[in-house]
Amino acid sequence: MANPRTDFAHSLEVRQQYLSMLFCKIPGEAAWTLMNQARVASPDLTADKKEYRRVGDKNKKIVYGEITADVKLNVYVEDNIAEVARLLGTVRPGGGWVGNEIIQLDPTKVCDLKLVSYDGVTVGSPELFTEYINQFAPGKLGIPEDAEGDVRIAELSGSAYEYYIIPAAGV
Repeated sequence: MANPRTDFAHSLEVRQQYLSMLFCKIPGEAAWTLMNQARVASPDLTADKKEYRRVGDKNKKIVYGEITADVKLNVYVEDNIAEVARLLGTVRPGGGWVGNEIIQLDPTKVCDLKLVSYDGVTVGSPELFTEYINQFAPGKLGIPEDAEGDVRIAELSGSAYEYYIIPAAGV
């Protein structure tokens, strides 16, 4: 019996590692802030689906409608809670925390997120594309405590108004 594997003409390429950097901007701020403690950002888009059938017809028509953007973020929680606070809509004061701030989940506080992806991990690597997550509103926060003493990771999830990608020029 012949080999069922399909033959292909070109050799496999080993892809180099690429880097994505997450930035955050709270409404009213002029500049983007790099989230140094960001670990994972996972946007998930789903279009509403409606099915239409005619009486007696076994076929159906599917029509897609509005899009829902869900976002999951994982951020390292080290000795600095400033980045988790920023994603929850609270900015660390310039002189540092006073000690009476309350950082909590509030879905009415939104922020814009930007993910810039580069073709490589070294300084000077060319930009590939930029992803925008506009008006991220956190709806869930979890900061599990690990008995092993490993680095804690804050898990945020919520919704966004829109998500889109802009490829870099010349790519």
